[in-house]
Amino acid sequence: MQLTRLTTQYVENEDRFLISADSDVGVVKLWLTQRLLKRLLPHLIDWVGRSSETVLTEQSQSSAHTENAQSPQDKAGDTEPDAGSNDSNQQAASQMVAQYRKPVQGVDAEKAVMSCLVHTLKFQPRDKILRIQFELPDDEAVLLLQEEHARIWLGVLYRHWQQAQWPDIWPDWMKQAQRMRPTAPATLMH
Repeated sequence: MQLTRLTTQYVENEDRFLISADSDVGVVKLWLTQRLLKRLLPHLIDWVGRSSETVLTEQSQSSAHTENAQSPQDKAGDTEPDAGSNDSNQQAASQMVAQYRKPVQGVDAEKAVMSCLVHTLKFQPRDKILRIQFELPDDEAVLLLQEEHARIWLGVLYRHWQQAQWPDIWPDWMKQAQRMRPTAPATLMH
């Protein structure tokens, strides 16, 4: 089953995340535990980072032709910024941009035709698309994400993770992006 629009929330009395999603069979509810999310998040964070690095590499390669036209004297004054700091700032900026999207209507969990506790998922990066396959008892639910949508969902997961008061596992650039977004509107994926 293909998942489309998502609403993600933390349900305190269950101490779990609930993903309510539109799918080709109707609305489905997928419950995710902290244990499962702690396994998913490092891969999601890494994929988003590599996806951004690919874009930056492509941009720098296209600008390299312009730099090659400079004389050696013009280049002598150039200094290289700290790559780690620059990468972290770029990640935070990309995360902030993704979070400032116009919100869409949330998925109504009350209309669910199916509810399932997810025990297993498969993380399958493919070029510029991320495929997350949630293994269900009689089926599988597939979520396809481009980088921007993955960043939006990552921001939602971060905010609900803070609400749950679960142990901190987040990279500094994610925290930085969240600190810088005090008045951001609701996100594309709730």
